[in-house]
Order: sequence, then structure tokens, then C-alpha cells
Amino acid sequence: QMELFELALSELGEVVADISETEMDRETNCGPWTVRRLASHALNNQLLWGGVVTGQDLVSIEVTMGAEPYAGDLVAFAADTAQRALGMWRRAGVLDAIHTTPFGDLPGSVVIGFPTIDALAHAWDLSVSVGRPIEFAVEAMPAISTLVEAVCTDDVRALGLIASPTEPPADATDTEVLMALAGREV
Repeated sequence: QMELFELALSELGEVVADISETEMDRETNCGPWTVRRLASHALNNQLLWGGVVTGQDLVSIEVTMGAEPYAGDLVAFAADTAQRALGMWRRAGVLDAIHTTPFGDLPGSVVIGFPTIDALAHAWDLSVSVGRPIEFAVEAMPAISTLVEAVCTDDVRALGLIASPTEPPADATDTEVLMALAGREV
């Protein structure tokens, strides 16, 4: 779980680092959000989930879900967020403890799936929105596929956190198929 979470944060950080300042105002596939707003949302989501499992109030749900744009250097914010999120999830007992979430009381080993899929999906969203779609590493696909199946359920969709699956084109890549299962238009 931690390895996949680290991979997800790395993917998100790499995509954010690849975005130029001139691309920040582009509309995304998560419209009406711009690239800057979507990146801000994705990074704040990591702090929000980390705060849930460590009892910290790091960012409000309103700032996160409203995609309030981070005005500073997003690359530095992404690096800082990844470091902070990893530190929170690596705390002793976090994965074993029961945490109160919007989905009820769940063990950390289940909760970590939400920020992991969020980071992966939003890394893909951002990359597609700037015209440079990423493909997840072949060796990571079995773990990502298992995660998508575990997290992208009807119960989670009913809460409005993940959209209904879409139909990918016949020539979709493995990454695109998983993103369609996570509710993305491919």
C-alpha cells in the first residue's frame, strides 16, 4: 500500500512539475476547473486525507473541494505536500488504526486507497488537460487495477466522490481503461 501511495504521489508531483505557467489557466477535463485549480485540489486532497488519519486540521474541506487555487509555486507545494503526506501515513499505527471518514469508520489500510487513487487519477487528468497524457508503469498496473476495483465502487460513487464509469474507446491503453473505470472520459 505504501509503495503504491508513493508511486501515486510521485506521478502527481512529476505531472505538476511538467506544467508550464502558461498552461495554468487552461480548462481541464474536470471543468470548470483550470489546471491550477485542479492541481491545487489534488494536492490539498493529500493534506486533507493525511489530516483525517492523524487528527490534524491541515486544510479545510471547502478549500479542497472548492479547488481554491494555490497562488504560489505549485512545484514546491507538490514536493512539500508529498513529503508531509508520506510522513503522516508512515506514522506508527496509522495503517492499523480505525479512522472516521465520510464513508464511516475504516482502518487506515483501507483509507489510504482514497488518496492513492485520487493522486493517480488527478495526475492523469492534469496530464491529459495539458496534452501530455501519462501512462502508468506496466509493473504497477496490477496493483493500480486492484486499487481501482476496491475504491471505485457504487457505494463511493453514491457519495459523489467518484463519477460513474465511462466507456473507453476500443483502442484505449491499459491506463485509459482504468481511468474510465474511475469515471474519466477518455
